Amino acid sequence: MNFMRTPSITHRVLGLAIFIASTLSLSIAVMGNAHACAACGDSLSTDWAIQGVSTTPGFIADLSHSYINQNQQRYGTSKASPALISSLRGAGQEIEDYTKTQTVTASLNYTNDTWGVNTQLPFIRRTHGTFGEGDSNYGSSSNNSLGDVRVIGRYTGLSVDRTSGIIAGLKLPTGSTNTKFSGGTPDLINTSLDRALQNGTGSTDLIMGGFLSGAAGKYGWFTQGTLQHAVSTKTIDGLDYRPGDAYVLNTGMRYAKFGSQFTPMLQLTYTHRRPDTGAGASPADSLTQGPSTGGTLVHLAPGATIRIGGGTSVYGFIQLPVYQNVNSLQLGANYTLTLGIRHSF
Repeated sequence: MNFMRTPSITHRVLGLAIFIASTLSLSIAVMGNAHACAACGDSLSTDWAIQGVSTTPGFIADLSHSYINQNQQRYGTSKASPALISSLRGAGQEIEDYTKTQTVTASLNYTNDTWGVNTQLPFIRRTHGTFGEGDSNYGSSSNNSLGDVRVIGRYTGLSVDRTSGIIAGLKLPTGSTNTKFSGGTPDLINTSLDRALQNGTGSTDLIMGGFLSGAAGKYGWFTQGTLQHAVSTKTIDGLDYRPGDAYVLNTGMRYAKFGSQFTPMLQLTYTHRRPDTGAGASPADSLTQGPSTGGTLVHLAPGATIRIGGGTSVYGFIQLPVYQNVNSLQLGANYTLTLGIRHSF
């Protein structure tokens, strides 16, 4: 694997400024209120151009599959006790039982000398169960539909070696927002799921950030910080809803001693989301009256890419939670599995 040459002093200063700006924005977010459905989704970075893995101008097609099974009741930084769950339910709060999400994402990435664009089209299969108000109410749902499309551009003309840049793009409201409970007790059937559990948020979001990559001997590394903010939202069933801002910091490294055929990788991801707002957001915590969405997660993701020839590579990662701090009672997962294949042409 060919790494880019060591950045110049000017580039180092510029890259450091981008990194510090991204980190500061994340730090400021932590001081405020915290997150939407804390573990709903995959924060892994697979934009190989940003990571410095693939810098040749042209197209890269990528197809990935991620799986996450949220079946762990969490409150704050620890697992929720049966007594706490019983207290919340006794106070009238719905208790989510599980959420299983499988996402197949088709991406097309184009890279030029100084700019690029990445279009991501997700298809989501999500099943969910909830204990409703009352001793016997239970609802289940299943939704297979298109998720929210993302179009993200990047500019690398800030330095001669093109290893730092800025990110800007949009998340579009293409995902389904009308899923209802289809099974369970009559009181819940045909009632709508919470907006945070829909395959789409119904919002148009602005995505902004920066990145920096480099190499040291046999090691390549990158860091990337992004902010996602809803700039417009749909009102559904007379209720407005705005997903909380999302702040994500990815940093990772790869080891090239084995050549271009097999490359071990490791990513560390910090995700912070502020609470959802609006009349369509999940109700407040029934005991504290604080937000029931939002939180902070840190994941460690070991993985690898394997080149199989002809410009085609396969890759796999497993994201493992190393820190979880969620508002109120939320579902967590023991791991997130991502497998994919990419082809450059």
